[in-house]
Amino acid sequence: MKSARHSLFGSLVAFTSAFAVPAILAASLPVAAQAQTSDAGQFVQDLGNKAIAQLAGKQIPEAEEQARFRNLLNQYFDVTAIGRFTAGRAAWAAATPEQQKEFLSLYETQVSNAYAKRFQDYSGETFKVTKQQKDSDSDTVVSSEITRPNGAPPVPVQWRVRAEGGTFKIADVVIAGISMAVTDQQQFSAVIQRGGGNIQALIDALRSQNMVVPSTKG
Repeated sequence: MKSARHSLFGSLVAFTSAFAVPAILAASLPVAAQAQTSDAGQFVQDLGNKAIAQLAGKQIPEAEEQARFRNLLNQYFDVTAIGRFTAGRAAWAAATPEQQKEFLSLYETQVSNAYAKRFQDYSGETFKVTKQQKDSDSDTVVSSEITRPNGAPPVPVQWRVRAEGGTFKIADVVIAGISMAVTDQQQFSAVIQRGGGNIQALIDALRSQNMVVPSTKG
């Protein structure tokens, strides 16, 4: 199995290089907590506010950093829906409830362990929402751009924001036309196929990676 950077959020980091995660999550609005918002674009900006305030460029213990990242991950992203999609319909349907639960837990841990520390790479990139458009009764596509301080062309990023039960969750991220969820599904499918079509092969690969305990910084 490929490394953790090929998960949905890891692919986001890898695709846009070292600046990606902090830049994408770096909103320009004042740092003000907003429990809920009725606007999908503002929801994405709010995610950026909290991420940059809590994580970007800060020297904090790694365990705390991962805990903060995991909190934002679960608050703003539909990790369950993303995980089910990336595992593939057939593999997910054939998995036992125990396997499904373990896969989702490992997937979340993998992302948190690997990418919380990326926020320390923030180096002045700017982010702005450019528009939003309803795609269905539940989904809104929020378009944004990352502007890099070195004068390179801006990176277009689209966020699929899903409204469920009066709240928003991010269901996919599309960078320069490439869906991270679809990319993950293809990569995970290859691991499952090499394991005879059983999701246990993917679980074992994730478990092996997650056994590497992060070191304590400082």
